[in-house]
Amino acid sequence: MNDQIKRLLELRRLQNKRETNSTLVVSVCSGKGGTGKSFVSLNLAYKLSRLNKKVLVIDFDFNLSNLHLLLNETVKEPLSNFFHQKVTFDELIFRYNENMHLIFGDSGSNDFPKITNDLIEYFFIHLEKASRNYDFIFIDSSAGADSNTMYQISRSDLNLIVASPEPTAIMDAYVLIKMITEHGIEKRFMNMPQDIVIINKAEDKEEGEQAFQNLSTAVRHFLKKEIVLLGVIGHDRTAYKSITNQELLLEHYPNSMAALQIDDLAHRFLNIAQMANNSQLLSQKPSL
Repeated sequence: MNDQIKRLLELRRLQNKRETNSTLVVSVCSGKGGTGKSFVSLNLAYKLSRLNKKVLVIDFDFNLSNLHLLLNETVKEPLSNFFHQKVTFDELIFRYNENMHLIFGDSGSNDFPKITNDLIEYFFIHLEKASRNYDFIFIDSSAGADSNTMYQISRSDLNLIVASPEPTAIMDAYVLIKMITEHGIEKRFMNMPQDIVIINKAEDKEEGEQAFQNLSTAVRHFLKKEIVLLGVIGHDRTAYKSITNQELLLEHYPNSMAALQIDDLAHRFLNIAQMANNSQLLSQKPSL
């Protein structure tokens, strides 16, 4: 870490404060790979952008990034260029359309820096300033629960956990929620559930809802907390086609089953976001 980054972090620690605004920062995470986390992040963000919301999607899978592959885009300024201070934060931003912007990571870079919590904090300091331009920021996390992912989750407002119905995927989602709980990660919306779940690749709605109930029962019994089901996305051949063709499902196949389900998820997500904003307003209201 160079001297400029160190000085910025030291200044932030002396100030001992973080900017707060109405932008909702969401960590999209999963207990294991292959659940469709990046697919969900992109398509949900795209739908929100079509609903006239400003959305920034960040690929935080660091050196195993794939958001650009799902869009068939060439990465001009990967995240490592910012960490190496070759570009400004604004120069990282790829503008897919007027309302949806992205920050791409690297894939197999030989000089990708060693990621530390301080380096993640350095990124978030700049993200806070940029967040004024967005309604939502989705951080597409790496799968699992390593120390970097835990720190990133600690800097978000909500956790959107993507799981598939298989027992192994549900168990991995439970372990992720358990680790978040044991880390004592506090969010700014304390009077509402912080972990929102999407069950992806379900054979039908009933299978997805049953998988969630199994997860919710374990979380309630062992962790003494509540989680919320945002919705179920079915196993749709068109979704697979959009991935292999490197096209956004909701842009190219808007009437497919999975696209209509994500459309519904986006509206439910907006309701949760409104609850979060109301929660924040209540918390800021002076006591009588």
